[in-house]
Amino acid sequence: MAPFTTPSSQARTTRVSALVTKTERSVITARARAAGLSVSAYLRLCALDDAPDTNSQALAQVDRLIAGMEADLDAATAVLDATLRRLEGPCCP
Repeated sequence: MAPFTTPSSQARTTRVSALVTKTERSVITARARAAGLSVSAYLRLCALDDAPDTNSQALAQVDRLIAGMEADLDAATAVLDATLRRLEGPCCP
């Protein structure tokens, strides 16, 4: 879903206050700047955006990749086992 947006006919007239440390304020300001947003726009986006968490999506993708690699490793191990058993078997004269 797209981030929550205020219709152009509604002016923002209500303030919300939050107490943060100087370090937290610096981090918030830096992240807003990096995103090309004002601090207010950045905080609204963080608080009101109902899209799935990007980190969760990335972790789910990593989990799928690892599961695929495990399956590939299992298949390779089975082939290697079969090859070794064949090589260790009785030798033809």
